[in-house]
Amino acid sequence: MYNFDEIIDRRNSNAMNVEGFRSYIFHADESMKFPYKDDEFVRMWVADMEFATPDCVLDGMRRRIDRRIFGYTRVFDPEYYRAFSGWCQKHYGWTFPKSELVMSNGIIPALFEMVDYITKPGEKVLFLTPSYAYFKYAAEYHSREFVCSDLINSNGYYTVDFADLEAKCADPATALFILCNPHNPTGRVWTEDELRKMAAIIERNNMWVISDEIHCDLRRLGTTHIPLGKVMLDYERLVTAMAPTKTFNLAGMMISNIIIRSEELKATWKARH
Repeated sequence: MYNFDEIIDRRNSNAMNVEGFRSYIFHADESMKFPYKDDEFVRMWVADMEFATPDCVLDGMRRRIDRRIFGYTRVFDPEYYRAFSGWCQKHYGWTFPKSELVMSNGIIPALFEMVDYITKPGEKVLFLTPSYAYFKYAAEYHSREFVCSDLINSNGYYTVDFADLEAKCADPATALFILCNPHNPTGRVWTEDELRKMAAIIERNNMWVISDEIHCDLRRLGTTHIPLGKVMLDYERLVTAMAPTKTFNLAGMMISNIIIRSEELKATWKARH
């Protein structure tokens, strides 16, 4: 049994959560003082958890450590694809060909690269707001204009303003839609009907779409994650981004799975890696 009550001392482990918040948030050093002790804060400013990484993951790491050499490494073993695609089939009823899977050192680096590969100067990047800030940063980094479609807030329950989304997608300059599925920060798990409406708008306007699905396994009971790829079965201009890092508290391992349908985009990716 996993012990969710165990308290783990994370001090002196170079943890951003514990030792990096002064420099990261406030650009200050240890001289900055607060009215509470550091260990009295409920630390929710960065997306890792206070729960230990599962033993099965740690056991796998130990087996790898016992090999004693950490040279240049890529995933060549087909068992990785079988395990990941099997997880997707079991939990979401969806899978994908092995040829579409590439690896990235995190979803944020992949977003930055994809904005560059997919869009041209003068084109725009669209996302739903409120939004994870790095969607905006990825657009700005490549000097692309970003466009926001504000969600409708009904007493804390957020829904898509489809009329607004449709209007903004209709702009010929809007080339890329970045979807957060499930949504960060509202916590919405999009329904199949919502996803189908978004998909129809994307397809009508022949847009690219990146579906960031890193939160797909962090859901309340009774909810079901639906990958956008399950709705847009044959749409080539779709990129799906998933990672084990949020689910299993592995953010420091810097690994993510990027599923690219377009042969041209995949060739561009592989040429740069």
